[in-house]
Amino acid sequence: MIAKFKRILLEKSFEPLKYLALPRVFMDKVKLSLGDVARISLNRPEKKNALDKQLLVELKDALDAVKNSKASVLVLTGEGDTFCSGLDRNLLMGLVKGEMDEKDLRKAIDLVQEIIFDIRTMKVPVIAAVKRYAIGGGLQLALAADIRIATPGTIFSVKELDFGIIPDMGALYILPRIVGDGVARDMIYTRREIRAEEAKILGLVNEIYEDLEKGIDEYTKKLLSVPNFALREAKMLIEKGWNQNFKENLLDTKEAQVRCVMEAVGKFKR
Repeated sequence: MIAKFKRILLEKSFEPLKYLALPRVFMDKVKLSLGDVARISLNRPEKKNALDKQLLVELKDALDAVKNSKASVLVLTGEGDTFCSGLDRNLLMGLVKGEMDEKDLRKAIDLVQEIIFDIRTMKVPVIAAVKRYAIGGGLQLALAADIRIATPGTIFSVKELDFGIIPDMGALYILPRIVGDGVARDMIYTRREIRAEEAKILGLVNEIYEDLEKGIDEYTKKLLSVPNFALREAKMLIEKGWNQNFKENLLDTKEAQVRCVMEAVGKFKR
């Protein structure tokens, strides 16, 4: 009976659209496919997927498209052999040399912070599939995800202080909550590189896979094996819990549980 009930919930929750690609001809430095599992890939492999202005604008557009789709999971990854090596060096050098006035600087920070906020508040779980390097802004993109999977030896590092700037894409907020205050301070202050194996011990990486594509498939199947409405409620409550007291979170959990039960009963009756 339980198996039958679960099958009904899953059949009513998901549409058979996995990896259905929609053409996005206006995108050059980001690849997007939509379906049950949406996928956004940074597409500057010749530059180790470094973040320049065009890529960031396209990434924001891709995230907007996923938010307006019927996706149940989002995978964020990079083309080529690297996830993301951080801010494009030309953009970075222009920044530290003062080639950007204060108004433009504020606009640029607004854009990258909107991207991080969109990833972090996406209604569906986000998996960052990381390989070789997640440096600076690349690490901060991964931090915004719910889950991080990586290939062996992948390097994670916060490099911003090397250039006299600070990480402004959420690392100062998210990293201490994942690895703890002391480790976060060490990583940020000393720019220490952490490999995937240590990152897994610290909780920064959830799983390590020799074959990242197989890892993506395996992990997304885990998430697709439960009703998406329950998964969304759980994500929302975990996120809200960062800024709530225990009693407030319990009250919100009660209301969410009522919604889940009503949804489940409704699907079972149909």
